[in-house]
Amino acid sequence: MDLSVSTRPYSRAPVALAPAPAAAPACSLQRSGSLWQLGIEAQELTTTIGQLAQLLEADDDDTRSQALAELEATLLAEAHNKTALAAKADATCWVIEHLRGQAAYRQ
Repeated sequence: MDLSVSTRPYSRAPVALAPAPAAAPACSLQRSGSLWQLGIEAQELTTTIGQLAQLLEADDDDTRSQALAELEATLLAEAHNKTALAAKADATCWVIEHLRGQAAYRQ
């Protein structure tokens, strides 16, 4: 029985339901991803969360526990992605306002 979820969460191969890794989540504030890439990653994470949530309704206890572990890791990655996305958007807005201020000063 194949328990993989057919999406690419945080730019990796399809999710194989396994216990959550001990490594840090793929989304972190130190990443240099563009606003565009962080948005794509947010969409992929949202899709994966929906698919894993559906697996929580499985009849098999092992499937449910594996889906729950993967869902917890994915929700943590989503939270980090949201923080990174907000920080990148704020920085982008600051740069735009700074450039506008410089342009207005020069006129």
